[in-house]
Amino acid sequence: MGRPLKNKKRYKHTLLVDGDALIKTAYHGASNLYYNGEHIGGLFQFFSLLRKVITENRFDRIFIFWDGQFSGRLRYDIYPEYKQNRDKDFYNQSEPKEPELFIQKERVKLYAEELFLRQYEDEVCEADDCIAYYCNQVKEDEKIVILTNDRDMCQLIDDRVAIYVLNKRKIVSKNNYKEYFDHHQENSALIKIITGDASDNIKGVKGVKEKTLLKYFPELADKKLTLDEIFNKIETIQSERKKRLKTLDNILNGVTDGSQKERLFEINKKIINLKKPIITEECVENLETIIDSPVDPEDRNTKNVLKMMLEDGFVMAIPGGRDGYIEYLRPFLSIIKKEKKYFNQTN
Repeated sequence: MGRPLKNKKRYKHTLLVDGDALIKTAYHGASNLYYNGEHIGGLFQFFSLLRKVITENRFDRIFIFWDGQFSGRLRYDIYPEYKQNRDKDFYNQSEPKEPELFIQKERVKLYAEELFLRQYEDEVCEADDCIAYYCNQVKEDEKIVILTNDRDMCQLIDDRVAIYVLNKRKIVSKNNYKEYFDHHQENSALIKIITGDASDNIKGVKGVKEKTLLKYFPELADKKLTLDEIFNKIETIQSERKKRLKTLDNILNGVTDGSQKERLFEINKKIINLKKPIITEECVENLETIIDSPVDPEDRNTKNVLKMMLEDGFVMAIPGGRDGYIEYLRPFLSIIKKEKKYFNQTN
């Protein structure tokens, strides 16, 4: 007789949603969807994209993390050039740059409440850091998928954390990472620490891009490297040359056009490394509460969702209209059922 099969470990599956990334993708991806002269594309596409991910994958809980009005302030205080390419004010209240997008974002939050989707928004801490904190606390019996377009999140990928990349419509995991990126997954943060991040206006070493690094350090594609190992190899390369390469000396000396100056690597590591999220004690306390506390079902009802769908013209965009809304919401109903069960078990 053969050996008895071991019981396969059962994991709880959690989806962490980068809310702002999803609503921006939705809003700009459905720019022609209107109802009674009002744009509803962001609202409709947000839940349609989320529905697709839920349908394709089994999840027990869903968290949506939002950026607050001053989120990013903690990085700005360390590095004043942070996100200044987006003309963001981290201290003074200002009007939304895209009012329609803001209105639909707020409406999405109301729908999410009725659908038992857990949500959190901090005034100064970024959604990225909240997601990173959650991933750093991942439970033994849990697997996580992060829904985002932000490549910074790649540094969080490990045996139990994967990323659903919005513009690829694919889950990127530790196993298939090399299909999508030219470097080893564990070098994701290191490469950005050296090269910077143009999308967040984080300056890196002058004249150095990822291709430059891969040219001189092909090991980045196959195994984890440290900054010290990069420095040591530069010294070896330069010692074997008649004339030193300026690009490599720029890396060795941390030459940058940014305000970090001689503290380039120290500052970049602090603001880029999500293994150590920049987060307040208050935010940690709030996250611990929403992570472990049950969702109170009182006053939450899918009938409220239908009412809002009718008001917004959302129903008109669903196949089958009003009669099709139950089928449209079916993937969310399984989340509601699980959250209600958890509530009953803990009360």
